[in-house]
Amino acid sequence: MGLVRLVPLVIKFGGQVQYFDDNGRRVSSAGMRTFSVTPNNYYRLEQPSLDYASILDRISRHLDIELGISTSDFEGRVNALVSNVKSSSGFESLTEGVFVPFAFRRVRKRIDLGAELKDYLLPGLQNSFLERFPDAHFKAVLQGDSELENNVDIDPRSRYDNFIDAIETRTVVGVYFPQALQEFDVESQRNQMQSLPELVGASICLSGGIDICTALTGIPELLINTDDYTPIPIMASYVHRDERLVLLLKAYGPHLEFWCMTQMLTKDVTQVSEQWTGGLTLYEAD
Repeated sequence: MGLVRLVPLVIKFGGQVQYFDDNGRRVSSAGMRTFSVTPNNYYRLEQPSLDYASILDRISRHLDIELGISTSDFEGRVNALVSNVKSSSGFESLTEGVFVPFAFRRVRKRIDLGAELKDYLLPGLQNSFLERFPDAHFKAVLQGDSELENNVDIDPRSRYDNFIDAIETRTVVGVYFPQALQEFDVESQRNQMQSLPELVGASICLSGGIDICTALTGIPELLINTDDYTPIPIMASYVHRDERLVLLLKAYGPHLEFWCMTQMLTKDVTQVSEQWTGGLTLYEAD
């Protein structure tokens, strides 16, 4: 565990508020817990190549959904979202970080979040990952007596309810920024949403199980890197009924695992780690 520092709310260049630094990382505010003021990028992701046809194909096949969009439409809508960010005051540097496009629509409405993870999203991700890496393993680990079904809710600060409303009415194109909140503890990932304004022409939320699993189903190699250690994405918009637990994905060498595990360092102190990362998801507004 590193030294936790309090840092200014924003960086200002020429009087303009900046919400993200030059690496696409959210600028922390006083009172938030981060591993360090300036990340050392020891745990890192490489920007994946974007084969839009392959991404759509993997999502459609492994999550068994008819997205109803063409490859060119998908690419054009992703580019429009990225352009929107680059033209939005204070958000411009977000796109300096790694980003992963995806498309999704929810066939079953208002399904239990934990059951959806266990029975649908994780098996789909597993199939995509093992197709890409047939000699690797994918497994889910639930610590202690923890269960997913009927035990997962949405944090009200996350804006994730709005994302779910969108995917239940149409195919939504989105972009997942997995390292936007790297080194933030889980509570700070949730709290920072209160000072992050909405964009014009797009919506943003704290990343959760649906968007992260869908993005990795489309690009299953995201967390696999033979040269560097990769960070651990936290599904911070999801709250387990046992609030000591968090949901995450982690790579072990060539393998990928889902964990429902404790975030507690002691009885009263939660984890803050340079390896843990929270994501932000940008998606099309109505």
